[in-house]
Amino acid sequence: MPLSCSCDYGDDTDWYVYPPGDYSEMPQFKRRKRCASCVALIDAGSTVAKFRRDRCPRSDVEEAIYGDGPTIALADQYLCETSADWYFSLFELGFECVMPDENMRELVREYAQTFTLNTQSQPRAIPASAGCSR
Repeated sequence: MPLSCSCDYGDDTDWYVYPPGDYSEMPQFKRRKRCASCVALIDAGSTVAKFRRDRCPRSDVEEAIYGDGPTIALADQYLCETSADWYFSLFELGFECVMPDENMRELVREYAQTFTLNTQSQPRAIPASAGCSR
């Protein structure tokens, strides 16, 4: 999905993602997890960004299994430190619709190609108006 300053998914979403406010430490699991963005293996104790996810029940059977709560918890997604750095940078620039399973490297590359000056005589610089206005 390309960079966007606004997002409207309506009520027709597969799941809901709750972005982290800051970095956290990767908990110990039986098996290592992969970064949702770059698919690198993440070791326990590493610095990560943790994204909580949940979704609405899709049938009466799911409601009976998981209870009458409004949502069903899904497995958390994690970003490695590098991908988390890029995610937080894009978020600070106003791109609030970045999902953890998107390739952060490609999104940063798209940002650089879209919002930097491309002149031969000067080094590439980011204009003051780059990013989304808040």
